Amino acid sequence: MYNMKRSALCLCVFILSVSTAVYAGKDKSTAKIKFGDVKPEDFSNKVYSIDSSANAVVLADIGSTEFEGNTKGDFSLIFKRHKRIHLINKNAFDLATIEVLLYIQNYSYEEKLEGLEAVTYNIENGQVVATKLDKESIFKDKYDKNHMIKKFTFPNLKEGSIIEYKYKIVSPYYENLQPWEFQSNIPHLWSEYTVTIPQLFDYVLDKQNYLPFEIDTVSTSRESYNILDPSTSASGSSRTLNIQSNTVTAKWAMKDVPALKEESYITSLDNYVQRVGFQLRRIKYSDTYTKDVMGNWYQACERMMKAEYFGEPLTHGNNWLDDDLEKATAGTTNNLEKAQKIYAYIRDNFTCKTNNGKYLSSTLKKVHQDKSGTVADLNLLLVAAFKTQGFEAFPAMLSTRANGKASESFPLFDKFNYTICRVKVDDSYYMLDASNPKLGFGKLPLKVYNGTARVIDPSYPILVDLSADSLVEKKLTTVFISADGNKKLQGSFASNLGYFASLKLRENGGIGNGDDYLKELKKQYNMEVELSNASADSIKVLEMPTALRYEMKFDFNDEDVVYFNPLFGEAQKDNPFKSAERYYPVEMPYCTDETYVFNMEIPEGYKVEELPKSARVKLNEDDGMFEYLIGAAGNRIQLRCRLQIKKALFEPEDYQTLRDFYAYVVSKEAEQIVFKKNDGNAKN
Repeated sequence: MYNMKRSALCLCVFILSVSTAVYAGKDKSTAKIKFGDVKPEDFSNKVYSIDSSANAVVLADIGSTEFEGNTKGDFSLIFKRHKRIHLINKNAFDLATIEVLLYIQNYSYEEKLEGLEAVTYNIENGQVVATKLDKESIFKDKYDKNHMIKKFTFPNLKEGSIIEYKYKIVSPYYENLQPWEFQSNIPHLWSEYTVTIPQLFDYVLDKQNYLPFEIDTVSTSRESYNILDPSTSASGSSRTLNIQSNTVTAKWAMKDVPALKEESYITSLDNYVQRVGFQLRRIKYSDTYTKDVMGNWYQACERMMKAEYFGEPLTHGNNWLDDDLEKATAGTTNNLEKAQKIYAYIRDNFTCKTNNGKYLSSTLKKVHQDKSGTVADLNLLLVAAFKTQGFEAFPAMLSTRANGKASESFPLFDKFNYTICRVKVDDSYYMLDASNPKLGFGKLPLKVYNGTARVIDPSYPILVDLSADSLVEKKLTTVFISADGNKKLQGSFASNLGYFASLKLRENGGIGNGDDYLKELKKQYNMEVELSNASADSIKVLEMPTALRYEMKFDFNDEDVVYFNPLFGEAQKDNPFKSAERYYPVEMPYCTDETYVFNMEIPEGYKVEELPKSARVKLNEDDGMFEYLIGAAGNRIQLRCRLQIKKALFEPEDYQTLRDFYAYVVSKEAEQIVFKKNDGNAKN
């Protein structure tokens, strides 16, 4: 197992080009694996030490990409892969179906799959028996308008089979340099990738790892490339151009990589896959002439705002909105009120058909006519509505939590999946999402708080902080219990919820008539209690948090000794961090600040036999705190319990401390007050 004492994630972005200096790294020999060289002893492992519960293990996964000249007067990418997997039991048989995705722009200019070989190996009478894939068993399916899938399934599968395949992809799209993942949902004993790039091409390297590399090296050399001049072949002759170029070769390898597994409080496992990826930044035709492919954020935003599927429709007058907006904003007396009415008009009168979206799926006018659209449709319509009314408004793009992180440094739009609106009202800016009918003005859904959003403004493409650390979900609960002369207890419960708890309540339809809500709530109590008169304040005021209220009645049933938890159903019952080890950071959805205030009148005839001790503990130096302050005076008991988490992201080295902290909270909140009858009132 890995003991990580430093940050679990090293997300490194730098330029990979021939100018990159050769740097020191772990340079161990590449794993030696020959296709078809499978021996009887390779089947001996039924359980691997890396993961005793694994259904399959990748024995080796080795890939490479290099450039070569082609007949179209340009370069092609040559990607090779060789992979061997041990299928320990039948639960892993789904891994024997392989899909290879190929990019197609048109049928004369497409990626081609070549040299595919696939073999299943089994042990029979102590000998290795190989069953080759029949080429007729390779199927081709259309994935989308720009992609095709070549698909096959290994033959003669048995528990314990070893499967092995290799292939080559020839691609004319050198902007699509193949990424590499060293990790998947099964363990990898060895994973290795090598790229060799001529100095003509300058790529951004996205290197994501929290595990150490076994090999991590860069070296330089000089290569020769033969490129056929296409202008000469048309005349019946051909001329080959020979290009000499310096190259950079980068090699990475990982050994004994654990399976990628879900854990609690992870926004997206995609953020923690061990991998390298590439984006073409520029092409250097010569020392004096280069072509900037990626551009910067200013250029990228300018292109995006001219795109007909995004920003270009926002530059039109869009006066067909005027009548509806005039009615929606009638009677407003200031800009903020007017902006709120415009937002409410789009939010309340249009239906969102998707959970995400970054580009227009239709024209704005058709979205308006249909009264429905995607997330991007509705929010771009909102931008257009603000613009027609004289407000400064721009779209903003982001990646939701489930989609993983988007680059802040480079304009890589394929990393985004969600578009919202940013509007300026007087001297303040507001981020808005009109796709959720329960969101208030200036509020966003929890899923978009995943780092930052990029404002698509060509003159000022700023980042807006949408980190989980920027959110504090506050909750204040007060409980008052009084006793009547018949030894009965009655009380009131009031809880001012945080905004996201309020949003969830609204999305679930509120509390209805209250009866079903109280019936479910009663299950949280570990005692017989009667609940009544439930209500929810501000349920329709979408900008405000809600407040839940109800009344309760219970008694001690004339018991001599009563064990009583003063937190009722508000106690933290389980530690959310159950795993003994943690590979990934803990990503909480927000910071929290929860306070519980309890005031109780001791019923006549009883006294406090035992009271929990007051306590106050810190999480690290200033990452959070928990206090449990309780006291009894006269015939009253008072408790103030507060849990505060001041940051949302905890690195793996902080995991044990966080786990111990929550274990203490759970234990402390489970403690009970012990009431005992006064001696004169005790049963004989």
